[in-house]
Parts: sequence; structure tokens; C-alpha cells
Amino acid sequence: MRKSRIFLVITFSETADAMAAEKLLAGRQIPGRIIPIPRQLSAGCGLSWRTEPELEDQVKEALGTAGIRWQEMRSIPLWVSG
Repeated sequence: MRKSRIFLVITFSETADAMAAEKLLAGRQIPGRIIPIPRQLSAGCGLSWRTEPELEDQVKEALGTAGIRWQEMRSIPLWVSG
């Protein structure tokens, strides 16, 4: 059964930034994963990263410290299996 959950979604203009964010955030044990950009958000490189909304401050700090550029960061409902 599919249900809707709120996730924090970060979009990137460059694929390299999305991949660097994935590596950085995994290294800091911030859970999440790369997903295609949801329809609700504007398209950049086609990739985005999703995590739990309560981790927004940690994600912003990590990306800012590492100098990884992101386009948009927003909490939105997404369909998940479960």
C-alpha cells in the first residue's frame, strides 16, 4: 500500500553537486537518498536528495560548510511504499 509522507527535498542545478551531497551527508550519518526531482519542484539537474524534515538545519550546515551548492530545499509530501 502506498501512503504520503512529508520529506525534506533538496534540489541541485548540477549532478556533481547532488552526488557530492550524497557522499557528504552519508559520511555524516545524515539519513537520506538520491531521488528524481518530484513534479512539485522545478527541474535542475534531474536529481534531488530526500531526508526527514527535522534534519533541515543539519543538512544546511553540512552543505554550507562543504561549499556544496543547492537550488531549493522544501518539505513536501511524497508517496512511499509501506
